Amino acid sequence: MTSIDTFDMDRALPSHQQRLAEEKKVNVYFVPGADRNGNPNYVYAVCSSMLHEMFLHAVRDGNIPDFAVVVEMGGGEPSEAVKEKMLRYYGFDHAEAAGE
Repeated sequence: MTSIDTFDMDRALPSHQQRLAEEKKVNVYFVPGADRNGNPNYVYAVCSSMLHEMFLHAVRDGNIPDFAVVVEMGGGEPSEAVKEKMLRYYGFDHAEAAGE
């Protein structure tokens, strides 16, 4: 008699493999804003692509959600060094995202 482990069988299915790949994807966001005094600031945040809609909802309400990781933030506009870091470490091309 052969024993079948359904857990291992499920993991081998293409649909399961696709779901695992989707769970590993992350989005990088550039969120411009302003502080309480109206001074411009920005945040670069990273979160699971599966939480995209929740992230956008939170940002529309003026919040960075707890499930997102802030990887860079500052006042004014990001410096060229910050933009280069975001491109090098996270593949986020600030110029491309801004339509430049």
